[in-house]
Amino acid sequence: MKVWKKKRIWLLLLFPLSVLFLELAKRSTWFAEEVFAKRIYKVHSITVSAVTGIVPFSIAEWIVILCPFLFLGLLIRFIVHIIKKKKERFSRCILALINVACVAAVVFFVYVIGCGVNYHRLSIVDYREITVRDSGKEELFALCTELAGRASALREELVSYEDEEGVFRLPMSNRELGRLAKEGYEALSAELPVLKGLYPAPKGICFSKVYSAMELTGVFTCWTMEANVNIDIPDYSRGATMTHELGHLHGFMKEEEANFLAYLACMASDSPVLQYSGTMLALVYSGNALASQDAELYGQLWAGYHEGMVRDLRANSAYWDQYKDTVISKAADKVNDTYLKVNKQEDGVKSYGRVVDLLLAEYRKEHNLK
Repeated sequence: MKVWKKKRIWLLLLFPLSVLFLELAKRSTWFAEEVFAKRIYKVHSITVSAVTGIVPFSIAEWIVILCPFLFLGLLIRFIVHIIKKKKERFSRCILALINVACVAAVVFFVYVIGCGVNYHRLSIVDYREITVRDSGKEELFALCTELAGRASALREELVSYEDEEGVFRLPMSNRELGRLAKEGYEALSAELPVLKGLYPAPKGICFSKVYSAMELTGVFTCWTMEANVNIDIPDYSRGATMTHELGHLHGFMKEEEANFLAYLACMASDSPVLQYSGTMLALVYSGNALASQDAELYGQLWAGYHEGMVRDLRANSAYWDQYKDTVISKAADKVNDTYLKVNKQEDGVKSYGRVVDLLLAEYRKEHNLK
């Protein structure tokens, strides 16, 4: 068997090509943004997501489920071959290594063009034309007060959508909410043309409780270009989660930027359900930042919350408490933290909270503050 004549061996060239793309992106924002994000990624993401978006379920989820069985089948087949054909053992082993390397090359290449390069693109700050700077707790309190007032007004509109315990429940299906999330981005793209593109709605994950056990609310899968969402999480937070994952699908990979886009897309929507979800996302992060700086001010803020908001937040805490600090959640958190740090998000999982800086910058822009 002449393994070196196999045509698949050319796939190994994807390794150096991937590294080249990453190095160019690191050294040149112009390449990362103008050449890659706006052209290569845009065409790739819209094309792939159009195909995977045909089916309503998450293809990525089922790939993860089926891959172990496929691997086991291939391993058994390999073992059977080297047992039966003793003379070809060496060549079979070499071919197996080449096959593994080729698969790895393809997986890495798709990761690089699917999201790796986009970690080095321009920030949404540049497109939104806002300025991020250090802020005092007074300004943070002002932001939180405005968000709390808006959330309270929206929650009052949604009083009729409560369960017997007074907790908010979605008045629509997850699929309908996903459609609204998609429309939120379409509306936002009128202000931010960089977000234009025919992207599908997010998809609910069948085994959402497994994601909850890992303390994951959703995941963007660059290999299938799908925005996958945990649909077991508390109802009020699902809309913001959907718009967060769609932010990644639109090419903005940094977590604080995806959170910021989630907020903007929810605000651009006509749906009070989505607006409430986005406002609560912003309020929770901003409120946590305020609490860490001044507990007394945070107490004043909390005292003004609509009673429905309080019930929603307490129900949310009760939901996540059952998965807190388990072996699975700690391992998943460590993996996510490492992944983010490798991709130049030095704060790791804490980078999600950096959305507060962007929210403050947006607040100053809206109120013409310096």
